[in-house]
Amino acid sequence: MRFPKERKRPAAELYYFIFEGDFMTGNLIYNREINIRNMLVFTVPTMIRMIFVSMYTIVDGIVVSNFVGSLGLSAINIVYPVLNVCMAIAFMLAAGSSAIMGKKLGEGKPHEANSFMSLTVILNVSAIIVLTGIFLCFDEQIYMLLGSDEELLPYCVEYGTVLVMGGPLWVMQVLFQSYLVTADKPRLGLGLSIAAGVTNIVLDVILVGFFDFGLTGAAVASVAGMVIGGLVPLTVFFNKKNLIHFEKPVWNGPEVLKAVGNGSSEMVTNLASAITTTLFNIQMMALIGEKGVAAISAILYLQFIFIAVFFGFVSGIAPVVSYNYGAENRDNIKNLFNISIKITVIFSIAMFVIAEALNKWLAMIFASQDPALLDLMVYGFRIIAVSVLFTGINVFSSGFFTALNNGKVSALISMLRTFILEAGALIILPELIGIDGVWLALPLAELLAAVVAVWMLIKYKKVYGY
Repeated sequence: MRFPKERKRPAAELYYFIFEGDFMTGNLIYNREINIRNMLVFTVPTMIRMIFVSMYTIVDGIVVSNFVGSLGLSAINIVYPVLNVCMAIAFMLAAGSSAIMGKKLGEGKPHEANSFMSLTVILNVSAIIVLTGIFLCFDEQIYMLLGSDEELLPYCVEYGTVLVMGGPLWVMQVLFQSYLVTADKPRLGLGLSIAAGVTNIVLDVILVGFFDFGLTGAAVASVAGMVIGGLVPLTVFFNKKNLIHFEKPVWNGPEVLKAVGNGSSEMVTNLASAITTTLFNIQMMALIGEKGVAAISAILYLQFIFIAVFFGFVSGIAPVVSYNYGAENRDNIKNLFNISIKITVIFSIAMFVIAEALNKWLAMIFASQDPALLDLMVYGFRIIAVSVLFTGINVFSSGFFTALNNGKVSALISMLRTFILEAGALIILPELIGIDGVWLALPLAELLAAVVAVWMLIKYKKVYGY
């Protein structure tokens, strides 16, 4: 499908650009030259998308901190690990299945790729429905384990009940965003993320700011955004003209297990995020109290905005890596690797400089009316922001090996970075040096993990030819 030279219907052309894209003209990303320009064209939408996805909880935190107070902000951070568990399963199957789908496309097996996509959607949504039921039945007990106290518990239940009920929508959004990239439609994923983010922001201001619905309003705003990200893509995947679309699912146990293995690093990352967030909450509650939990909540939100760039970049290049791996095109894999390393290093330095330069201004978004909280955030974020220098190479290495269908190495990097180093540092350092141990845990963990990640990249260089 091509538009005529005389373009008299800009609205129709916009629809074409977003919803039809390059696939309809035969100019797939998989067929383009591997260079910096093409890689940025393909990955920038996924990077911006990840930033907007990260805005869900962040916007809730900003609005709640200003209209509900620090107790509300603390409650959001305590509930967040519950969502992380759901997201862990979603990211695992999204990354793992995308790697398999990309490889199958490279091998010239599109029907198998589509059938497997349909199967993973069914499995993922079914698992989250079961988990949602468990969380809703034992919510109070779970929140107390995650660091809440009796004062915070009602806030946690109020926010968590609505948010957890939207769990299946969260999962569908994660899956479909990944599959839109595989389908060579990153711009559509970006458009939906922006629409979902704007919806969340507008409803947050209306429901919390104007109508004073508190944490319930914030949760409803987030779920409304998920509806856009989780349901609208169905119109794409039910369209058989698209590269990736729903076909009759066929059970394939070995490939499901392979997808689980491939995506295990993503699952580890999200599960570990739930655990480390809980450890952050427990340590800050013990050292400073509720204000400390509010401070680390806001800092972790800000930190994730910066590292979302790396997750978005890896999401963008992963299908291309998997495709060329399936096609046994080592030259393209080598070019992809070399360019990716350069981009990762440049982005790492840039994100660190921006984080340090805007430190106080970003903190004021959350704590402009609380000087004590503001000072605590500025001091803590200045130290934690150092971790951004090393996070990029860790995220890239893990995602790169996932795309190469090497889930073992990918999981090793993720597990070492989070479960072992970060969690270990959060347990040990505060006991030795107090509150500074909390701030230093993340930079130290990322630095040590980066050493291992670089070692793994060097070790497997000859195996994959990059």
